[in-house]
This record gives sequence, C-alpha cells and structure tokens, in this order.
Amino acid sequence: MHGLWAGPSLWTSITRAAFITMLIGAAAYTHAADPHQAIDHSGNTDNSCVAPNNWYDPSEMRVIDSNKFLRNAAKSRVVLLGEHHAQGDHQRWELHTLVALHALNPNMAIGFEMFPRKVQPVLDRWIAGELSEAEFLEQSDWQKYWNFDAKYYMPLFHFARMNRIPIHALNVSRELVKMVRKEGWQNIAEKDREGVTDPAPPGEGYKKLLISIYQQHGAHKPAAKKDEKDKKPDLESPGFKRFLQGQTLWDAAMAQMVHHETQKDPSLLFVGVMGSGHVVNGYGIPGQLKSLGQKDVTTMIAWHDDFSCEGVDETFADAIVGMTMKGEAAQQKPKLGVYLEEDDGKVSIAKLVEGSVAEKSGLQKGDIFVMAAGKKITRMIQLINIVQRTHHGTWLPLLIKRGDEELEIVAKFKALED
Repeated sequence: MHGLWAGPSLWTSITRAAFITMLIGAAAYTHAADPHQAIDHSGNTDNSCVAPNNWYDPSEMRVIDSNKFLRNAAKSRVVLLGEHHAQGDHQRWELHTLVALHALNPNMAIGFEMFPRKVQPVLDRWIAGELSEAEFLEQSDWQKYWNFDAKYYMPLFHFARMNRIPIHALNVSRELVKMVRKEGWQNIAEKDREGVTDPAPPGEGYKKLLISIYQQHGAHKPAAKKDEKDKKPDLESPGFKRFLQGQTLWDAAMAQMVHHETQKDPSLLFVGVMGSGHVVNGYGIPGQLKSLGQKDVTTMIAWHDDFSCEGVDETFADAIVGMTMKGEAAQQKPKLGVYLEEDDGKVSIAKLVEGSVAEKSGLQKGDIFVMAAGKKITRMIQLINIVQRTHHGTWLPLLIKRGDEELEIVAKFKALED
C-alpha cells in the first residue's frame, strides 16, 4: 500500500472489486491521474477471513491443501501470481511458489510485469549469466520503468538464472499507455504499438469498476476537454473511453505475450508475476487470455489488508494465500493524506483527506511538489517512497509550488501509540 493515502483500496460494497490495489501496473508507470495512485485507504476494511500461512478456496473460503493445489496448478498452461508490489512477504511467497512449480514441471518460463518488452535482450543476457546485478538493473532501466526497490525481486531473478528458466518482459512502455489515454488506441500508428494487436473489448464488470474510479476520484479532470470538465462522465464519455483503452492495453499486452510463448511450446508452463489488479475477478489478463482461446489458467492472489472479506466470491481467484505480514510489510507506514496526480514531470495534489497530516500541515489542493526531504520530485513514486521511509514522530520538509510562489512546508507525523 502506498503511504500517502494515494494507494488504492476500493474493496467497498459499492465497487466490490478489491483488485484496484495495484490497478494496471506499478507506480513507475503512472501519469496523469492513474487511478491506482488516487484512492483513499481508510484501513477500516474487514479482512479477517484470511489467516496467515493458509491457502483458501475463495468459493467457500475453506482452507485447502497447498501442496495438492500446486500439483494441479503445475499441470496448467498458465499460472498467474497476483501480488502487492514491494511487500516482501508477497515476493517471498512468489519465490517459494516458483520453486514448487518448477520442481513439478521444469519446462517453465516466467513473465514479469516489471519490464517493458524492449528490454527483453537484457533479460536474456541475465539468464545467460552475462550481467552482474548492477548491470542488469541499469541496462533494464529498472529505476525508470519500475522504481520499486529491486531487493524484493532480485531473489526471483536469481532463481530463474540459477535454473536457466527463461524470463519474459510482459509490459509495454508507459509512454505508449500515456499516448493511448490521450489519443485513443485507434490513433496509434502500428509502428508505435510495440507489437500489441487490438485488445479484446473489456467486459461490463470491468467497465463498471473503472467508471466508478474515473468518476469518484477525478481521473477525468486533468486530461478532459473543456466541455467535459463540468459534467459527470459516463461509459460513453470520450475521456473515459480513452482511459479505458489505456487500461485494457496494459492487460492485453501482457496476455498476448503469455499466449505467444505458450503457443510455441504446448508443454510449457508459463508463470506470470504481476499486480493483483491484473488478475482478480477474471478481469484484466485472464479475460484477455480467454479471448485468445487460452482458458487453462490458474490464478493465485496474495492476501493484503487492502482487500475486504465482503468482496470475496468464486470469481476472486482460484486460490487466496494468507501472508505473514511480518517485518517491514506489517509496519504501519506513515500517510500524508493526499490524492495525487502526475503529468509531464509534475506531481500535484488533486484532493486532501480531511484531518490528514497534509491538511494539518497547510498543504492545499493544486499544490505541486518541488522537493521532499531535499530531493527533487518529478514522479509520484519518488514522493511515495520518501513518505514511506519517514519515521513516525519525525518531520518531513517539503518545498511546494502554489501558483507563482514556492513555499516551504513541514509535514509533522505523530509518533505511534503503544
């Protein structure tokens, strides 16, 4: 969860689709009003139905035998692992699951949301043992395209290299997604589509979910035309249609890459590692794979406190895995209390949470973050990381731009109560 109240959790009775936690990828791919960066997390959701270290069948919420489940999963053509990014326990679970699946079916390949397609040659050189860690991260532009701490993911990459398991870049560039959201998929030249063919139309459930985010959290306002700004958008609004195309592109690009690899080798087990938002409820990647004729897909979701028990049913996933949530992942991270927007290298406040640290510190809607803790801010993820590294009971110096004026503001985080 992002530590600004900028990380999502829409597991509410209204939207039901909890998977918004990392909706359509990581913070490194954000731009103007990406919804997964603009949803308040109150911390009041009921997630007590999943106990740590247990595996569940969501249709009945009963505990299942993980070994038996994995034996069956290893017979699938595609396995999708849904995570919350950079959570530690989630990536450790992914590593253990990859080890188990590889032992059951060594003819395996792994796909990662974390890389755009253009860095595939770098991934190949990594598996071949030609690159050091530093060279691998530098040449794959890790900081540019993902920007979460690589320490969470390196064990997965090392496991693949040690066992010569091919790894694949599933994603497209954030520039392409941004272009689609501004211009529409139909207006993107084929040479700029990065090998992606036309996505399958999203289902009604997915559209209803996305329009609720688009309406409730102002995702339409920064990019909307003048005549769109003052009316509530609906499914037919041009701005929402472009937004929907951007989201669908992300899912389709990854699904198409998975399908391409499985078609080359009928006995291949392809395991995808990606945010839960691409997997939950059969939306996203599973839906796109189904449109391609690939129905032999097993989905597993690592549980997180952004999820709520009321949103779980047989469509949630094939298995839910309870996390230990120990160490840094279990610590209550500071929250600034803002909804963020990012556009053209500027990170601004779209909305403040009432009673939040941001409001009490004097921050206002429309403020642009120039610096935080002495570091220049041009991306949401930079600010999120700085806030999450701030200790409770300490102060965070901010330099913001308000109109033509630059102001120094100090955000004061209360100490945690025992």
